[in-house]
Amino acid sequence: MKIKIASILSIVIGSISFISGMTVLAGMREVDYFTLTSLIVYNTIAGMAALIAGIGLWSKKTWSVRLTAVIAGAHLVVLTFVSFGYVQGGPIAIESLYAMVFRVTAWITIVMLIGNRK
Repeated sequence: MKIKIASILSIVIGSISFISGMTVLAGMREVDYFTLTSLIVYNTIAGMAALIAGIGLWSKKTWSVRLTAVIAGAHLVVLTFVSFGYVQGGPIAIESLYAMVFRVTAWITIVMLIGNRK
């Protein structure tokens, strides 16, 4: 049951990230704060990876567990850079920082739901 919950979370969060990123990149939606195009591209690609991971988890594919861990780790690395940039007064919007904190928290939760499955 926990795997199904993790799968659904992955698919929902991935869909939101992918759609949100694509609409900004395609110029269909504007935000009223400074954005880093590279961060939007990263989040869009990560959203697609999350969709793939979620479908893999639902289908009980062994590779999906590793992909989930990679996504969580990548988000943690990106959060570190975004946090550092924000603290140093770089062009990082607080919304970007909050979004990365949410993603890291969500992916740690997903990894914990999966547990030690191979």
